[in-house]
Amino acid sequence: MSQLGRTFGSSEKKRLLVIEDNDSLCNSLKESLQSSGHDVELLFNGVDIPRKMERSSFHLVVLSLELPDKNSLYWIKWLKSYYPCIPVIITSKNITPESRLQNLESGARDYIIKPFLNEELLIKIKFFLGGNTYNTQQQSIIEIGDFSLDIANKQIIKHDEIIPLTQLECKILQLLHMNVGIPLDREDLMWQTMGVRYVHSNRSIDTHINRLRKKIEDVPSKPIYIRTLRGRGYCFHLPER
Repeated sequence: MSQLGRTFGSSEKKRLLVIEDNDSLCNSLKESLQSSGHDVELLFNGVDIPRKMERSSFHLVVLSLELPDKNSLYWIKWLKSYYPCIPVIITSKNITPESRLQNLESGARDYIIKPFLNEELLIKIKFFLGGNTYNTQQQSIIEIGDFSLDIANKQIIKHDEIIPLTQLECKILQLLHMNVGIPLDREDLMWQTMGVRYVHSNRSIDTHINRLRKKIEDVPSKPIYIRTLRGRGYCFHLPER
């Protein structure tokens, strides 16, 4: 995955991703943002976010909470997990104080209530990207049961032993941990970590899961963390301490 963690000068053209299922609003935003000197790409659903982020680099994401597929709150968490340096501005028709707090805690940097003037969104974008350094630090180390996941260095620390991970293994483990107790099938795992569709002849995810089990499980043949749910996929479990 490409991640923008450096400083962008104010003279550099900014690349924005707008995710909005309302066609007229989406096109209006694109026209307004482009006329202000930005490069803009559009998505009309959340499910295509992984492929778009895998193939392109963006400075900022504008994300609607009224998407037709997976809960938008999930995609805020997903973006924060994999692209912590890219600010996310959420848009919504109905933002209560409680939902506003929930979205900000999940990783959104700001919000805007529909309907809004395009100039209002431009002001918020300028605040984040107008020549300023945006450097949100990713939670680099996550404590999981009896081991730690060091995302920055792509390694596991278990019983004082450092165990290296491949980039894909790290991404798979992040995704599983983000969905504790929720089964993820091969399609979910491949799409959200690689941005590619699963085909039945491709069993590479099973290979990566087996390798991860050997690295994090005390007894890989009897996994505690990454469990197989027949017909449903893999499910991450956190044992009680």
